[in-house]
Amino acid sequence: MIIIKKAKPEDLDAILELQYAAYQSEALLYNNFSIQPLTQTLDELAAEYHKGVILKAVDNGKIIGSVRAYAEGDTVYIGKLIVHPDQQGKGTGKRLLAAVENELHHKRFELFTGFKSERNLHLYEKAGYTRIRETTIDDGIAFVYLEKQYEDSTNIAVGIPIGLVIGAIIGIILDDIGLWIPVELCIGIAVSAGLPRKKANMWKRDKK
Repeated sequence: MIIIKKAKPEDLDAILELQYAAYQSEALLYNNFSIQPLTQTLDELAAEYHKGVILKAVDNGKIIGSVRAYAEGDTVYIGKLIVHPDQQGKGTGKRLLAAVENELHHKRFELFTGFKSERNLHLYEKAGYTRIRETTIDDGIAFVYLEKQYEDSTNIAVGIPIGLVIGAIIGIILDDIGLWIPVELCIGIAVSAGLPRKKANMWKRDKK
């Protein structure tokens, strides 16, 4: 059984080793084995650990996956969502992504991946992320940035049932059943205004 929880300082060696293994396929995809995930040091990983949060996916005592993130303002920046090559395609990445979103409650989440990494792009878009821009670094590798954003908006489907219950109670208290519907509508709309929903975003290109 796979368990997802916060990583501890003593887990960093294993996470870095896992990172080296997980990014071999990315390096092969771009024919570049000097990408940052393969050259990152333990000290650099420790700095990321202290800056934000690192989660680990553990199966039978072995770390098979990890993800890290940090918050800045209203945005959580998610990075290095990794799963051991032997364990990929089993839903662990999806669970890690959901777990880190749940760990850091913010209005906006942002992450990025290589433009050739179709599997990653599929995972993120299926999880509700939308492409917002693309950048190209000096060695010609392009990164696609995606975001998931929440904002206050109307959600009548949920608000009305809540208003129905409250409206019924008020109608009974005031002994006026005719108040049920108008009170239901007013309270339902008011309640729904505070419920979150995903914000649609337009795909923009921003090459450098």
